[in-house]
Amino acid sequence: MTLADEGAELPVVDVCIVGAGPVGLALALSCEARGLSVILLETGALDGPSNAEENFAPVEYTNGHHATAGATSRGVGGTSALWGGRCVEFDDLDFAKRAHVPHSGWPITHSDLRDHYAAAFAFLNCGAHYAHLDGKEIRGGDVETLTIERWSARPALGPLYKAHLQASARITLLTEATAVGIELDPMGLHVETIRVHRRGRMLQVRAKNHVLACGGLENARLLLATQRDWPRKFGGSDGALGRFYQGHVTGHISIIELADSMLEKALLFQKDRDGRHFRRRLQINARTQLDNALLNAAFWLDGLSISDAAHSSGAFSALYLPLAISGLYGMLSEGRAPKTGNGRYHRYREHLRNVRSDPALLRDLASSAGNFLGSRFRGRRTVPSPKGRYLLRYHAEQTPTRESRVCLSNRQSSAFLPALKVNYLVDDSDAVSVVRSHQLLDRWLRENGMGRLDYLQETPERGDAVRRQAFDGYHQIGLTRMSEHPTDGVVNTDCRLHDLSNLYVAGSAVFPTGGQANPTLPAVALALRLGAHLAARPHP
Repeated sequence: MTLADEGAELPVVDVCIVGAGPVGLALALSCEARGLSVILLETGALDGPSNAEENFAPVEYTNGHHATAGATSRGVGGTSALWGGRCVEFDDLDFAKRAHVPHSGWPITHSDLRDHYAAAFAFLNCGAHYAHLDGKEIRGGDVETLTIERWSARPALGPLYKAHLQASARITLLTEATAVGIELDPMGLHVETIRVHRRGRMLQVRAKNHVLACGGLENARLLLATQRDWPRKFGGSDGALGRFYQGHVTGHISIIELADSMLEKALLFQKDRDGRHFRRRLQINARTQLDNALLNAAFWLDGLSISDAAHSSGAFSALYLPLAISGLYGMLSEGRAPKTGNGRYHRYREHLRNVRSDPALLRDLASSAGNFLGSRFRGRRTVPSPKGRYLLRYHAEQTPTRESRVCLSNRQSSAFLPALKVNYLVDDSDAVSVVRSHQLLDRWLRENGMGRLDYLQETPERGDAVRRQAFDGYHQIGLTRMSEHPTDGVVNTDCRLHDLSNLYVAGSAVFPTGGQANPTLPAVALALRLGAHLAARPHP
């Protein structure tokens, strides 16, 4: 239900959840299904804009990383309003301690998370969890494996679950409600209340258990503000809180040219038995990663813009030239298709060269036109290339680094929540691993007659290109990492703060390492696991 009476006294509930993004929503529904009462706090409004930003002092960045720009949305559903819908499982390798990856190794196993994937897929609108989507029919899997990404049919979760929250007898939804402080008991052993600012009033929210699910930076901000009043909590100033900040190193440094039609088909979007979209991703297998001291990474196809002559297709160029000259291309393309970034896309001369030198121009032209228009009007995500040429997107984990961190800023502000300072670092080994992974993939493609990579930079420049692209800030991992022992992390294997009996953290910030997977699905699965734990936990 939604709290309508401004003067109503809040009940003491089983669980208070701070944040109604994908993780907070999944946890709230999981707790509800298990008979627990929930207060769900969301700083954004139920519908339309709010004044929530006034409660947050600015976030300061020491480099090009901007995690709040384009990666944060306040309101029911949170960042799912910006999310494309990609869902990917972790790999067994991600949970292992690897000698070449400092601070690696999870204190839980993949099976602890895997048990909740099916429910996570359902919650995220990806349909059934089909075991047959494993890519094993592709030859050459002894060196490279093919992982699966599933796509949500309805990525924006707010509109989907809002009515359920309003009608629920067990969930009390408070919108425009910003958690601004955590009050501990006099001994500092458990949380007594969460202080909440809502529409000009200060509320005290009481629950048997409390869960922070408001994103990596905001979870860290609340805990760091609490640590300011309790300096020895959470490992003190030298503890893990706010450290080991990771995202994913992602971008393009090559074009992949596929000579194997079966591999190309496998890597393009397909539909499962329920009509839900999925596609396969290339990945260096675990044994090869360990032998070459690599970080985990995956690769997938991004369709080149028809405006980029690097596609080498006479049909694409023949389609592009009249559209560009007439001005229609800008209307139809909406600027979505990625480009190589090397300036070739706007040179008509190179497009004319593609047209003149392509013997298959007439054969490819009709299908190319249909594919281009279909991608705009029928929702197809990647336009098949007549020449089998695509930008190759890489998505790689980062090395956990203690000095990649956030801390409270000394900047003065009238906001309830203090300013944050972010020092997000990309280790040199991250770029080296990405470049080496490309080399191994290129060798595998060539040795198996499947294709090759066409690099966008000369060899000495590739590492720098990886580093330049590494600051998007979409994924906020590691800031409240999970550990077996309090000296190594912030939360335990149940996602509970090591030194507080009833405060938990949910979301990708508890991941010790990020793997190659996009974090939404694993974060939701971990939240569902937490819901089961809270329901089974005895209460006084």
